Amino acid sequence: MLVTNIFALLGLASYAHANGISLAVGTRINVGVSASITVKASVSERNSCSSSGDFFTQLLGNPLCSSPQTRTTPSSDLICPFNWFMHKTAKCCIPQTEVASCDCGEGYTFNEKTKKCAKNTGSCSGDQWWHERSSSCCDNSWHTSPPKGSCPSGITCPTNWFWHKTLKKCKPLHSRAPEPDCDNWDSNKQCCSSGGSSPSQAANKGKGKRTIQARQQQTLYPQTELDRMYCPGSLHACTVNSASGGEWAYECVDFATELESCGGCSSTGEGQDCTQIPNALSVGCELGSCAVYSCKSAFRLNGTQCIAV
Repeated sequence: MLVTNIFALLGLASYAHANGISLAVGTRINVGVSASITVKASVSERNSCSSSGDFFTQLLGNPLCSSPQTRTTPSSDLICPFNWFMHKTAKCCIPQTEVASCDCGEGYTFNEKTKKCAKNTGSCSGDQWWHERSSSCCDNSWHTSPPKGSCPSGITCPTNWFWHKTLKKCKPLHSRAPEPDCDNWDSNKQCCSSGGSSPSQAANKGKGKRTIQARQQQTLYPQTELDRMYCPGSLHACTVNSASGGEWAYECVDFATELESCGGCSSTGEGQDCTQIPNALSVGCELGSCAVYSCKSAFRLNGTQCIAV
């Protein structure tokens, strides 16, 4: 097992400015916090934030619980990243999962300090807004009457973007247009170009063939975003509690073969600890299911359990 300490790890952006963090296309961030933050929470706060899927994040160094009880739809005066929620009492943006995409729209940037989407700043007139990705101003009028032209052959524009007939580039229709959603986004030409592969696809081509076991595991137990953030290969992240009770670390396990987390994280009750099978002498984990090979004296094997002779 691989154990990794987590200290408020963030998916870093490709560039930043005064408003906060500006993210590259498809970037995820981790809003989880270390034990030094969760220890500040009261016992009642920790107890109420202990269900499966609940986690602590922070605002100005203070712990905030993200759970169905603390999340609500953002108010009209709060701009949050797409698919995020508003914390009921702190009135800031929080995601539903510890690792999440953070797209505020093309006219906004996520401010990591305030946990809100802030409008981009730039030298634009009153009827324009600043587009950080292209370092240019966009007209507010494009939302209703864009100067739209036909995309050249082999070129498309992202969702809620259009081909500007004069600038010969894809431009967002409005400030809340999402980031480019195509795999082959060309940042120089500002368009989705046909052919070729995305950077992530190109990087994966040199990894060679997977073993049969790795393919089986990936099929049976696909990685989540949290797994991919903290664990190599096809391993899965299971939480480990600190002495104070705060979740501060992860162990990376193979659900297909791990004795103590067979088929899932035993810490969350989703998997089984094969070593705890009563009266078993030797056990194994085979493709996520516990197997008993032999039993202690005075017991005999009966499928996956040992019964008295």
